[in-house]
Amino acid sequence: MSTLKELPKGDLQASLSQREITIVKDGEGLFIVDSATGEILEQALHMIDTQEPPQGPINTVSEYVGIDTRFPSQARDTVELLEATEVHDPFLKNLTVDYQSLFGLLDQGIPQTEVMVFRYLCENLTAWNVWIGNMEQLALAFPKLSQRSLFAILKSLEKGLIWRTNKGARGDMLIRVHPWYAFRGASYIREELLARWILARNKAK
Repeated sequence: MSTLKELPKGDLQASLSQREITIVKDGEGLFIVDSATGEILEQALHMIDTQEPPQGPINTVSEYVGIDTRFPSQARDTVELLEATEVHDPFLKNLTVDYQSLFGLLDQGIPQTEVMVFRYLCENLTAWNVWIGNMEQLALAFPKLSQRSLFAILKSLEKGLIWRTNKGARGDMLIRVHPWYAFRGASYIREELLARWILARNKAK
């Protein structure tokens, strides 16, 4: 079977017309993304000749990232992450979860327990696409699952739905979820982080 990149232009347009797609803008160009899975389908540098820059609210701040606060990627706990992200984002109270895509993971063969743990992470994001917490919190949320089982589930989710680091303070984990499925904050920041996520995943293949 030909990949999208190998298809002639007419066949490519026909193939894309059979899917629900979204155009994601990144500094390196435009990307066609499958709306059901978040998978990047094709780079589309010249598909759209003109596009107005995203309109976002003006957010007046009194702190400077990297000086008064840590960079978001350097945050070690909830307080540091919120201090760093609220400088950029006035909408951190807004949580968006795409339940259609979330439960669509079951149709892709992902076990129910993994989907439920992933759902918990999505519904309890600290800021942007980041969940900060520890195994004790997960154990309280899923008392019928052992910590060993929870570790195994997180390991499985790392195949494409989360990135996990253990650099948090006091043993906390920092888990980034795929921003296609959930995000806490402004939509224009979500689009940027989604583009970065897709590029990083493609480079890791």
